Amino acid sequence: MSNNPLSILIVDDHELARTGIEMAVTQMDNIGSVVTLCDGREVLKVVQSEGVDIVLLDLNLPDVSGLDVLIQLTAVLDIVVIVVTGENQAKDFGFALKMGVRAVVSKSDSVDCIRAAIKAALDPDQVQPYLSPNIERIMGMVAEMTVSLSPRQIAILHYLSKGETNKEIAYRLGVAAPTVSFHLKELRLKLGVSGNKKILNRAFEIGLLESPSVS
Repeated sequence: MSNNPLSILIVDDHELARTGIEMAVTQMDNIGSVVTLCDGREVLKVVQSEGVDIVLLDLNLPDVSGLDVLIQLTAVLDIVVIVVTGENQAKDFGFALKMGVRAVVSKSDSVDCIRAAIKAALDPDQVQPYLSPNIERIMGMVAEMTVSLSPRQIAILHYLSKGETNKEIAYRLGVAAPTVSFHLKELRLKLGVSGNKKILNRAFEIGLLESPSVS
């Protein structure tokens, strides 16, 4: 763990959960400040203004998509993120891990798991993300990706699957449209396909994206 006091941001819309997580965090050594938010709208502003080191993020937020907030934090700002959630959707946890989160913890786990996740997230020798016991049980064995993609490329895949244009994706990620085009070219090379539609087909095929449900 770093010797410098850490700034922590807790994002959760449930007051009881925020309070419990805050108590668990403030009892740790080397915590400088703890800020809490009940929704996702102000997350990026607070991260940048407060110099936040770690974000403890619930994926189920009342105002915005928690996955979109996660993409901004990891792919755009490169902030250390720990997912703390009451949900049990393995596909969302898998996406979060592909986006580079350092830990995933269930709210039904003990407070010691929150502390363990923070320590693991800051440990340079910790190669694999920390998964709490309940998350491990939900996910089973996390499959290794057959293709190595950066968090930004995973984010582009995510938005591409939503039908967004290069210009819209560039706006979301805070980059120029040619940068998105460059990453799409890299994706075509890595996946061995031509054309954006084939990128998506291949991504679904090998599990980089969750296949759309059939109604």
